[in-house]
Amino acid sequence: MKNIEILLQGEDIPDIQVVVIEHENAKGHQLLAKAAEHRKTKNNEGEFLIFMEDVDEPLDPGKTLPKSEKGSPCRMHVHRCRAIAVSVTFNGTTAEHRFGPGTTVEKVKRWAAIERFGMSPADAAEHVLQLAGTTVRPEPDTHLGSLTGNSCSVRFDLVPLKRVEG
Repeated sequence: MKNIEILLQGEDIPDIQVVVIEHENAKGHQLLAKAAEHRKTKNNEGEFLIFMEDVDEPLDPGKTLPKSEKGSPCRMHVHRCRAIAVSVTFNGTTAEHRFGPGTTVEKVKRWAAIERFGMSPADAAEHVLQLAGTTVRPEPDTHLGSLTGNSCSVRFDLVPLKRVEG
């Protein structure tokens, strides 16, 4: 019997967790149980949903979990929000969109910088997303749902990568 390995992020799971489920045909509800073990708080009220990384629609928890196509672990996210309301501010203009909780910060940055603010890919590479009102710059592979706290929204500022000090 093969095990499946999943890189898991989620609501109240701030760091990526490596989760091993001991069956190659594991169902989503088995992943939900493993996710509950990794939450900082033990608030399990409400329905938790499973999302593949960068996919907006949740998986059916009664069905077999998908396998990674590349041979590496699948990246998944468990959250109670079906969508995260995202706002990104750049040069006084704010763009808004809804993404699945498993969407990466990198995907949101590309959407905001290139699609909404018209930057070239080269200019976009020189900018990062920073949580609004803070100096916190989440890693590009961070899932949005890991940043929301108790809400279904997150606000960012699109800022230059290099900080000028002095």
